[in-house]
Amino acid sequence: MAENSQRSRLQGRFRFLSEHGAWLNGVIALGALLRLFFAVFTDGSLDVEVWQGHSQAILEKGLIAYYHGGQYTFNHPPPMGLLATGLYVLANETGLAFSFLLRLPFALLDAGTAFLLYACLAQAGNARIRNARYLLTSLYWLSPLAALFSAYQGNSDSAVAFFLAAATLSIVRGHFLSAGALIGLSCWIKIPGLLAVPILLLALPDRRALIRFCAGAGGVSLMGYLPWLIQDPEAVIRSVFLYRGLMIQTTLGTPIWGLQIFYPDPASLSPAAFDLFRRFRHFYYQWNTLIALGPMILYALLRNRSRHSEEIMAGIAGSYLIVYGLTNFWAFQYLAWSLPFFLVLRPGLAVPALTLTILYVYGLYAWLCGSPFLLGEWDFIAKSSWPLPIRLLRNICVLFFFSGAFFLLAQATMQAWKRWREAGTPLPWPLGSR
Repeated sequence: MAENSQRSRLQGRFRFLSEHGAWLNGVIALGALLRLFFAVFTDGSLDVEVWQGHSQAILEKGLIAYYHGGQYTFNHPPPMGLLATGLYVLANETGLAFSFLLRLPFALLDAGTAFLLYACLAQAGNARIRNARYLLTSLYWLSPLAALFSAYQGNSDSAVAFFLAAATLSIVRGHFLSAGALIGLSCWIKIPGLLAVPILLLALPDRRALIRFCAGAGGVSLMGYLPWLIQDPEAVIRSVFLYRGLMIQTTLGTPIWGLQIFYPDPASLSPAAFDLFRRFRHFYYQWNTLIALGPMILYALLRNRSRHSEEIMAGIAGSYLIVYGLTNFWAFQYLAWSLPFFLVLRPGLAVPALTLTILYVYGLYAWLCGSPFLLGEWDFIAKSSWPLPIRLLRNICVLFFFSGAFFLLAQATMQAWKRWREAGTPLPWPLGSR
């Protein structure tokens, strides 16, 4: 009866959305064409130029020497640096554009992310979500941000979602060693997938699964770093694992994200107020990493330990939402880390989060390029004075994610309190007994 009630959500005129059909084939083709268009006909963001500079420097100086400094800050894992360098060499030998070769693999990988999203949704314990798996996967595949970050941006951030979706599916299927290995492999490309590890660990059924997961993650990750760790462990650890991000702003001082956009004008403050504000600002900047990561870990510990795929995915989405809401060290493409997982959040969070970020990021990119199809130059440096509508969208996004972070923490706290008080559920493992 419950199954039939849930299925009724997509009955009548919308029943076709719960079934494979011609509409789905059209969605697949349209999403593929959008990514191919970006990879072939656009130049990408400034990240493409930065990666070209990375590749040239690695060829000239060597990877370890480049970790010690160069024209750009290199904070990427060694395997990703070598992959980009190989693509740069291939571009020179074939005459193909480096921007195309750099972005095409991630556009293809995004197709894998969409497939894994579908597979995870098909394993959902919630019948409504299982029934909507074609629709939700289509929304991701057609998302302007998903296409932009994988096929336009020119960076590796979209790979994070691929490996997290693959690890989630592996945990749901009981393949804990494989799940850990996938997290280790993700660290070869980009390390922010580690932010989801608390949620993944708390989805494991027992300590044996924990050992297998950690063995897979540690072993595979080490294989990708060991040759360079042997040469210069300090340089690798400092550059890759201790990198905390940048506080990006335009040449006129317009921040792209963070609470600093709401800070008062220091000139308008009294000496006493200015001193208090200065100390607060210094504290918030100095400890911003812990301010973002601490609540994220607390959120993971407070959540119910459901091992259904949709609950794991919602936990991942919530974790990243908290980080986005509390950090000042942020870049546009960081949204790619968790983009597919937002689709399983409650509509009150998912709809505004996805809508606002699309309007802000895609709207800004279109303005920077002077084209809704992003055909012009992504002129972030020259176009430093943003129009009011884009600044308002940015402000609303920051406020939404900031308030959303506290909403998720409060919700998890109340649910945990109710669970522990009424049902006698033990503290979240590993804090309590299993």
